[in-house]
Amino acid sequence: MDSRQDDKTIFTGHRGSGKTTELARLEEALRPTHTVARFNVESLLNLGDVDYADLLVVLGLQVFQAARRSGIPLDERRLQDLVFWYATHVLEEDEKRKIGSEVGGELNAIIAKFSVKLTTDAPKRQAIRAEAHANLSDLLERLNALLENLRDRSGRRTMVMVDGLDKMYDLNQVRDLFCQGANALMAPECRIVYTVPLALYHTNDLQQVRMSFTRHFALPNIKAAERDGSPCVEGRDVLLRVLDHRLAPGLVSPEAAGRLVDLCGGLLKELIALARSTALHARRLRGERGPALPDDVEYAARQVRNTYRGLLTEEQYRELWRIFQGGPFVNSPLARDLLHNLSLLEYDGGDAWWAVHPIVRPLLEERADDLKSG
Repeated sequence: MDSRQDDKTIFTGHRGSGKTTELARLEEALRPTHTVARFNVESLLNLGDVDYADLLVVLGLQVFQAARRSGIPLDERRLQDLVFWYATHVLEEDEKRKIGSEVGGELNAIIAKFSVKLTTDAPKRQAIRAEAHANLSDLLERLNALLENLRDRSGRRTMVMVDGLDKMYDLNQVRDLFCQGANALMAPECRIVYTVPLALYHTNDLQQVRMSFTRHFALPNIKAAERDGSPCVEGRDVLLRVLDHRLAPGLVSPEAAGRLVDLCGGLLKELIALARSTALHARRLRGERGPALPDDVEYAARQVRNTYRGLLTEEQYRELWRIFQGGPFVNSPLARDLLHNLSLLEYDGGDAWWAVHPIVRPLLEERADDLKSG
């Protein structure tokens, strides 16, 4: 509904809460009025090492491909200009020769090869990044010329959706990306949605990010329970309907479905992963004889719990125990790490509140005597 051509949005929420699904729905809704380029950086970049220059280089490639897919006759010179930038600053000599003077042909294969370099070839990634930093204004000028031509020829705005940044491993790197690189990420003259980790919302740097970006939105986590521990009927109904749509009829018993809802913490990805593991365990034990039972759910939950058992540090255990015992959420690097690894979950009930992931709680109960004494 925003009339601007180049508004920027940051979009957050817990990993696995359904952000990708919502972006897919948004893409579908915008297709009649926008040229949409939606991509996941997880498949295009190394999430352990992402720089704003890397992101803009990939964004330019994705817009280029969206323009080609649009079927709208674009000014070939604009396409050539953008391709020429990559040929000059990024591509190897043999790749330059393959492109020659045309935009079509083997370009998709070259782009795929380029993406592999950004993902796996650290020296090449550093070289590309250095070229992009040194020639960023030239890249943006060519990219924005293509975007303008795309708008003029199509009569539509352009929307780019950058998914997967919320999965970056290093929160300090995320902070640098959106604080130090804010001006560059704002520069493309199109609408863009950037996903960010929820933990970024609990840093002082977020205030700087808020000042740079047009809007920000946090996707609420689905509540299976209220803050006082009572069932959240509406949230549980949503999660049960998700299971009903995703699972074959009769695959899990009603009691097992209810237990899946109890344990997933309201995370859709966790719900589906637990359901799959539950169904596979039941089939291994009993074949086709009857649906999965609550004991099968407990088996699936133990597999996830063992991951946390090896992941959580002593300091993290004690902070989770403090919150589990009713202590308030206290913003700190420790708390942000707990949000990032999903052992601590945030909910919105008018006022935000936080709870230990249901799968993690038994780990705290196992160590209750030790944690109490600490």
